Amino acid sequence: MRVVFRADASVSLGTGHVRRCLELASRLSAAGAQIAFVCVEAPGDMIAEIASRGLAVTALRAGAWEADAQQTGSAIAAGGSAPRWLVVDHYGLDARWERTLRATGRHLMAIDDLADRPHDCDLLLDQNLGNPRHARYARLLPQTARSLLGPEYALLGAPFEQLRPAALARRSGQLQRVLISMGGTDPNNDTARALAGLRRSRYAGVAVDVVAGAANPHRAELERRCAEGPGCRLHVQSAHMAQLMTAADLAITGGGSTTWERCALGLPALAVVQSPDQSAIAQAVAQAGGHRLLGSSAEVAAADYTAALDALSPEALRQMSTAAAALCDGRGAERVATLLGNWSGVAA
Repeated sequence: MRVVFRADASVSLGTGHVRRCLELASRLSAAGAQIAFVCVEAPGDMIAEIASRGLAVTALRAGAWEADAQQTGSAIAAGGSAPRWLVVDHYGLDARWERTLRATGRHLMAIDDLADRPHDCDLLLDQNLGNPRHARYARLLPQTARSLLGPEYALLGAPFEQLRPAALARRSGQLQRVLISMGGTDPNNDTARALAGLRRSRYAGVAVDVVAGAANPHRAELERRCAEGPGCRLHVQSAHMAQLMTAADLAITGGGSTTWERCALGLPALAVVQSPDQSAIAQAVAQAGGHRLLGSSAEVAAADYTAALDALSPEALRQMSTAAAALCDGRGAERVATLLGNWSGVAA
């Protein structure tokens, strides 16, 4: 079975689209599938990382959807046999692009969480907790399309499933280690404000792990800030997020796709909305008790982080952990990979 993924990463887009596709690709590859990626070249892209994993990847030039479809079709054709699945995870592509590319593969899967444009697909995946956007898919999809909705299908790496029992067993309500992780690029430098707020709080002496992507434009400042405080360590492009989340007692984080990694490990959090597409996710998780939502990152100052930290109690941390863990079990990628492999009973 050949599967082609179309997804982009950049400083402005972040890395979430490509990362969740990589997790699904990993599960499919382990089952014997041939994997290829097609990505636009841009500052902060993940093309080198995809290649470093031994996966085929073709770089595209940025352009309108028609040019993108033409380039993607050429890349698929150059790879040889027609893919059984074409998977697209891209806010800028819709049914027009999908309709054009349907002929290149037997099936098309769209990954989305905005529900703001029509899709021409066989399968739609929105891994986010039930929210008003989900109802909109009824008028945006073909009648024959199947929908996978909710964190039950969240595309997480295997370590999040494997470490879940150990992580849940240590959620005592004590706060001795904080993880600050604001996404792969963090263009607004929310990390620095969160770190400053932590250092003014009553938890100023706890151990701190700060995670930044390789494309983070504020890396030099973060290195300096981490060096100023004892017990603070900067991790750049960490390949051990599951381990860092398991060891942490609280996360200070954005409201994007990393939410489901954190929930799988029952990690309480103070969260901010870093982009409009995160708003519905972050609000739904807050309503379910899985984190405390501080608001839009553009409006959250260091003092707001300090106040939120000072208001935490052991009981609040335990309650958030329990609520978060109930939202996601970490097995979504396995479920989706199995579904793709068994689709319509067609042999690979």
